Amino acid sequence: MDEPEIQRIVTFPNDIQEDLCEGEVFPMQLTELYRVIRLLMDETFEAQDQDLKVLLASLEYRARQYKQTLEEGLGARN
Repeated sequence: MDEPEIQRIVTFPNDIQEDLCEGEVFPMQLTELYRVIRLLMDETFEAQDQDLKVLLASLEYRARQYKQTLEEGLGARN
């Protein structure tokens, strides 16, 4: 994973947080979060650098938190 991709993943949850604060919830954001979580899981598994593993795992955790919030907002979760 290159630096621009990591930076995009870092800023994506910030965009979601802003939308949530404004009361806006978009289904396409949930789809993107699923993709980002899968990517982060794969990249964390493949990473050799422990610092990078920690960064990727924390980004995944944050993305999962937003996913849960979006699912609740959309009523997609039982």
